[in-house]
Amino acid sequence: MSLLKGVKVLDLTRVLAGPWCTMMLGDLGASVIKLERPGIGDDTRSWGPPFLKSKTKRGDDDDMSTYFASLNRNKKSLALNLKHPHGLHITKKLCTEWADVVIENFKPGTMEQLGLDYNSVLQRANPALIYCSITGFGPTGPLSQRPGYDVIISAMYGLMSITGSEESGPVKTGVALTDVLTGTLANSAILAALHQRNATGKGQRVDASLMESQLAGLVNIAGSSLNTTKFKTKRWGTAHASIVPYQAFVCSCGEALVIGAGNDVQYQHLCKVLLLGTANNDDSVDESRLLLQEDQFATNSKRVQHRHVLIPLLERLFRQRTRDEWLQITEEYSASNNGGAETALFPHGPIRSVPEAFACEQALHRDMVMEVEHPELVEPIRLPGVPVKYNSNIQASSLFDHEDISIPAGNKSDLLRMIPPPMLGEHTQEILHDVLDMSYDEIRELEIEGAISCWKRATEKEFDENMQR
Repeated sequence: MSLLKGVKVLDLTRVLAGPWCTMMLGDLGASVIKLERPGIGDDTRSWGPPFLKSKTKRGDDDDMSTYFASLNRNKKSLALNLKHPHGLHITKKLCTEWADVVIENFKPGTMEQLGLDYNSVLQRANPALIYCSITGFGPTGPLSQRPGYDVIISAMYGLMSITGSEESGPVKTGVALTDVLTGTLANSAILAALHQRNATGKGQRVDASLMESQLAGLVNIAGSSLNTTKFKTKRWGTAHASIVPYQAFVCSCGEALVIGAGNDVQYQHLCKVLLLGTANNDDSVDESRLLLQEDQFATNSKRVQHRHVLIPLLERLFRQRTRDEWLQITEEYSASNNGGAETALFPHGPIRSVPEAFACEQALHRDMVMEVEHPELVEPIRLPGVPVKYNSNIQASSLFDHEDISIPAGNKSDLLRMIPPPMLGEHTQEILHDVLDMSYDEIRELEIEGAISCWKRATEKEFDENMQR
């Protein structure tokens, strides 16, 4: 089963938000053609190190950026020059005769300048087309013509002001979360538009912007800020403005343990664990008892009000033992009170590095590391797994029906098979032949003219053999 089998996506995006969106569509089985500039490709092809070594001997430019690889599985690359008349003609044919979905992240007005305006050209030729535009600030308004990267939007629209600590000052998030959120929302909007099209037969224009996604993504912070002048946003570090305790605590070993007591019952379990962990220290035992006995800590609202008293007390108690000791005590307490150490009675966890996170037992059990063989790279690519699981088998993105690649549900990551992230122009000949029925000579002429480029140009004999398979 492939949830989006038969859905054809023309991807004109680059960098992160758009490629993240189209990769998710590809993961669900849509056929995705990634259109890229000859000789340059997606900007992220040059973003590194690290790079994955190519088998070619033509130089380091042929190596694949891991940044690019992380966003472009389940796509096929068509290297095409939009500034060349023939390249533009091919793009228009793909938009109007092949694609169910077109997604682009050009500056507003660019598609109109290319003669690919949705309202006057694409929609008229292909009324069922779903056209998604991702911009920095939206297609209208005083800032609509500005380019927008994630870090700029997070600075201008609130996220950076609440990220970090009071001591650090504003900092950017470690991952471009505004881009990821925008791509995810665009993906949801496209799926909704496809659902509507199934009922009406009509397409839809979808506009998504980093700015609007960022503002919406402020969620509870936005709600507080919009509804009261008394609420002052600030940088809380690992702490939470409305929940206490909900932060990292440094243990005696120097490593930190993150605690999230989201309700009063969870807080009581935390207090009992701290009491067990400080049983051999009379002073600490007394402090641990205070956590349960003091009325000022009885409810979350009171704990928030008396944060300045509670947090220093908790910090002293956590410094009595190492992080691993606290984890063991918590597991033993959970096992004795809930029938199993695996079911924690209050949310908690260590702060792991990225390599530690992917190597942990739970991530591996859930197939969150996959290894993909690439015919053009020296070694396999290791990628994050698909984060949403289905009870039926999902087929990987396939441009043509005979290429369906099954991803068995529940298989270990080293058995998962997908279309690996493409080299620049890796599928140019294949796409032009199979989608637009072009001959070897026609494709070769386009390459000579500079309208397209190929990763490896097959000979006429190889071309004929490949296309007969």
